[in-house]
Amino acid sequence: MCAYNKILVFGDSHVAGCELATTHSLEDYLQGKITLEEADAEGKKFSFAQILADKLNIPCENYALTGGSNDRSLRKLTETITNNCLVIFGYTSPDRKEFYYPDNGLFLGRDSDNFIQTGIQWTGMIQEATKQSNMTHPFNDVFVEQILRPYDNIKQVYTCVKGVCEAHTASVLHVNMSEGAYDYLEDLEGCSNYLDWCKQNNFEQKPYLHYGQDAHKALADLLYGKILGLSFNT
Repeated sequence: MCAYNKILVFGDSHVAGCELATTHSLEDYLQGKITLEEADAEGKKFSFAQILADKLNIPCENYALTGGSNDRSLRKLTETITNNCLVIFGYTSPDRKEFYYPDNGLFLGRDSDNFIQTGIQWTGMIQEATKQSNMTHPFNDVFVEQILRPYDNIKQVYTCVKGVCEAHTASVLHVNMSEGAYDYLEDLEGCSNYLDWCKQNNFEQKPYLHYGQDAHKALADLLYGKILGLSFNT
């Protein structure tokens, strides 16, 4: 019998399984037809977290969000954690931030709690795609061009996540889903982050630069092995 009563999952688009379902979910979101959470819902069914939960025969609550920040993940962790669960915390770029923004409008990157995700994740291809819709981000350009200053606070986030999980007797897998190397986060077969691991294994890459079902299945197997061997960082 599994020692955990459920899996709680936090992170960005890679953790949410973005592009694992049809491309229409992301396109419908960018056209303002569905919420960001609704756009993520289908992909989460095929994500590594759900595959892992199925292997352990326990429920999976995936709070990851496309474009999500570590700020958001930490906020959702404190709101949802319970005793004796397994937490998967997917770390993303520390350049991403969130702000409470309840104003009326159709805003890129805003979740159902009225927090808007801000940062370089909304530049490039996503920014080009939104030009064909009524969706805008009210201040992302100003944030990226005039306010953002690179500062790596992953260690501080890790310390907070570790403390919250310890307070609830919860185990945690700290998985780096972005670039960078941190020896206190999970080692992925010699790789320090998910992106390098996917490249090392030549997994399929989707149009918006997420990785396909082969990567998610393999990551679920890898994390399952860590759980069985209790060899992860808590």
